[in-house]
Amino acid sequence: MPFAALPRPACTVRDGRYYAVVLNFKRLHTVRQVRTAMLHESGHLHTGALHKVDSPFQLVAQNEHRADADSFRRCLPAEEIRQAMRQGYTEPWQLADYFDLDEDYIKKALHYWTECRGVDFNQ
Repeated sequence: MPFAALPRPACTVRDGRYYAVVLNFKRLHTVRQVRTAMLHESGHLHTGALHKVDSPFQLVAQNEHRADADSFRRCLPAEEIRQAMRQGYTEPWQLADYFDLDEDYIKKALHYWTECRGVDFNQ
């Protein structure tokens, strides 16, 4: 659902039983940015990791982490990253091009897999 007054590029909201992903196209300028935002927001949808706007920072951070972790497990699994690396895409910017996602999101995924899940991509 497009909404230009949204103070961020994207968010997921719930109204009772219904969910909506809201996109601000004034802040999302490329297809890559939209893909990245939708990947993250799909994590919120799959996990139900939502919070009120006035929630404490700790709860917000936990829900954002849960959404990212879910999207990494479903859409950027370690084995797919490993396959891309075997093809020569070893730098975060190269992986961003390969997966057509923002480089910062790729860096988050690499951190998740290496630091949180103990994956060694050098094997």
